[in-house]
Amino acid sequence: MELVISALDDKLWKVRQAAYLLLVNKQDSVVQQALQEYQKSSRYDVFVAMGRAGGVSNVDTLMESLENEQNTAITKLVDYTLGLVNTSEGKDRIRHYLFNGTQIQRNYAALYFKRKGAKDILIEAVQQGCIDRVQAFSK
Repeated sequence: MELVISALDDKLWKVRQAAYLLLVNKQDSVVQQALQEYQKSSRYDVFVAMGRAGGVSNVDTLMESLENEQNTAITKLVDYTLGLVNTSEGKDRIRHYLFNGTQIQRNYAALYFKRKGAKDILIEAVQQGCIDRVQAFSK
């Protein structure tokens, strides 16, 4: 149990999330205290850190959040934090979601590239039927 609790402080979001899911239903007082401390850390700060890091796993976690928690707060947070991604590996991963993601993931990937002024990639996505012309080029 101590090992799983310590994983709540891991640098990888997926590890922290997995640890949380393993602990969330435990009634042990030590576990409950650790979960309370974990929940005090702001999701905003975690997502911003992932966007700034811009790694493949960071983009994956942000995109998975769109699928797993479809509410306005999450979609706005993911939209904002995807905009912070500036690494080449992060941009490549967002491109992957534009062509291979679910509809909501494609939508947010398209927004990312539209804001970056990447018309060529948007034209390619429209031609492949991944997004529609209005979505790609409306203002």
